Amino acid sequence: MEKIKLAVYNEYALGYIMPERPDTFYTLKDSVLRGAPWRVMREPYFIGPNATVRLASRKDFEDFGLSFEGYDDPMYEFDTTPVSYTHLRAHETLANL
Repeated sequence: MEKIKLAVYNEYALGYIMPERPDTFYTLKDSVLRGAPWRVMREPYFIGPNATVRLASRKDFEDFGLSFEGYDDPMYEFDTTPVSYTHLRAHETLANL
């Protein structure tokens, strides 16, 4: 069984990609301040040739202000790579500018 991918789209949206719709990104949360287009509704993004998509991590959920609770489940695929202390400090510094 293919897994639902938790992902970050163009660094401004956090969401998921269903196995049966690999060209569609469903939004959990996006941010105009990070570059997302202003939208009235949470319609999905089309994953075109110029889009950048990567697996989301627990840290991404924190950065977007969402709880990761419930997503740590075998049905989801996400980035489990540990984040370095230097990387975390860089995010803190950037957030405080």
